[in-house]
Amino acid sequence: MWVAVFWILAAGVPAAAQTTAEQRRVDFEQLAGAVAKTYAPYAWKIEAFGYDALQLKPWLERVAQAKDDLEYYEICMEYVASLRDLHSGYFLKSDFTAELPIYVDLYDGKALVEYIDRGSLPETRFPFEVGDEVVSVDGVTPEAWMEYAGKLQSFANQRATRRWALDQIAYRVQSALPRAHEVGETAALVVKRAATGAVEAYQLPWYKSGTPITGIGPVPTPSRVAGTRAAESGAGKTGRSVLTQRRTPVEKRLRGFGVTAPVFTLPDDFAPRLGRGWSDYIYSGWYTASGQRVGYLRIPQFPTAASAQTAMLRQIDGEVAWLRDNTDGLVLDVMRNPGGDQCLTNEILRRFIPYPFRTTGDEIRPTLDIVQWFRDDVTNAENYGADAVTLIYLRGFLSDVETAYREYRGITGPLPVCDFSLDLQPVTDEQGNVAAYDKPMIVLIDEFSTSAGDSFPSVIQDAWRALMVGEATAGGGGLSQQFAVGFYAEGSVSLSFSLGTRAHTWQAPGLPPADYIENIGVQPDIELDYMTRRNLMTGGRDFVDGFTQAIVDHIRRSTAP
Repeated sequence: MWVAVFWILAAGVPAAAQTTAEQRRVDFEQLAGAVAKTYAPYAWKIEAFGYDALQLKPWLERVAQAKDDLEYYEICMEYVASLRDLHSGYFLKSDFTAELPIYVDLYDGKALVEYIDRGSLPETRFPFEVGDEVVSVDGVTPEAWMEYAGKLQSFANQRATRRWALDQIAYRVQSALPRAHEVGETAALVVKRAATGAVEAYQLPWYKSGTPITGIGPVPTPSRVAGTRAAESGAGKTGRSVLTQRRTPVEKRLRGFGVTAPVFTLPDDFAPRLGRGWSDYIYSGWYTASGQRVGYLRIPQFPTAASAQTAMLRQIDGEVAWLRDNTDGLVLDVMRNPGGDQCLTNEILRRFIPYPFRTTGDEIRPTLDIVQWFRDDVTNAENYGADAVTLIYLRGFLSDVETAYREYRGITGPLPVCDFSLDLQPVTDEQGNVAAYDKPMIVLIDEFSTSAGDSFPSVIQDAWRALMVGEATAGGGGLSQQFAVGFYAEGSVSLSFSLGTRAHTWQAPGLPPADYIENIGVQPDIELDYMTRRNLMTGGRDFVDGFTQAIVDHIRRSTAP
């Protein structure tokens, strides 16, 4: 159907395969519009960091001066990364990666080699070792690289951001780094040998896959004059299930991230129970320390598939029953947990908190899609004969969401994304007795305990159930959506549409006190850093000794007269 509109296609096409300055401005303003419309922590970022994402003047000046499309992509990434939000980022539609056959991470603040693929780098030709320090890659120092890459994609705390950025020096993903393809066939790696102090240079092969983006296909720019035609367009919907997904949107190539087995080596007398089979969703067992029987259970992630959730809960139920009868205390490990389903998270929490507790709530910045999801809940409940109490809850949630939608940058109060209440009860057996683990417990956390891996320990800490041991979690407990943004650039953006809330107010260094998980994360009661060279070289011996002493001391305190 032909319709009269106020647009006409401008004559001419740019000679180079690049967008125009005007096209970039239009796209960037659409990106900023997405932040204005959907981003829930906007006001929190002003309070916490003094950063107002809707003050666009300096960003638009940079957009106008961008030399090419790749630089424009980098500006978009910097803009979203400036939110310091684990769940938010700008991404390219690229499948290109360039990978070196080594892993690099920060230990004692230094860039150390933590893994070498000896199938690709035989020791006879590449005699450097795990624990050697990376001096540079293609002439760029690790510090300079972290400064560059850390501006393009940001986590909610600086330590996690730097570690993610350093990983990308040897594992370059163009969806997150626009210039990932600008590498040769080999990389010049310079290392400082730990054993001798000698500085050595090597040529390592880049293993490349996918097709890189080098520019945006040129199109004419519409002009504001009357008299031509336009085509109709529409947008698709997503399901309400997104409300339960609390997961890191882009994973890094981090050793042990979401992996069943722990990154460290457990004591010699550790007796494993689950974790070595392909169908095991958790890692568990026990060992003896200072006369105490110490249980260990690792939850590597909170899977979203129904079959995996059922299997994980069945395994956890079996282990909790055994641990209650056979241990004096428990080490519960959620280090390097990328998150997942909040409903599953709540169910698992019921197995480790033996009394009523409050779980994570979400203050939601509603869009029309979100409003419609809540309307659909009410309609479906009415059509299928839900009881009166259920209808009262659902109509109340809908009223809160609709009220927030009508307000200026409105946001709801804390809402449950699973069931009808934030107040939960422990799991019980067939006789109605509490069946949750009820003995002394510590929880292992680190800066890559992310998303639902943030929410899980925060609820335990708020319930005063266990001591937190390790490093502060990532500080990203909200819910997010990823969607296309920019008609010319065809990028995508992930933005948090909720703020995960806690039962109590907490404070992290340099931030105001708040009941948010965002940026604050879970602060440890006992600080214990795995990221040391000694831990790298010994399978985490100091770290394991440290948390073992923590649980033994906790057992003794808890059982003292």
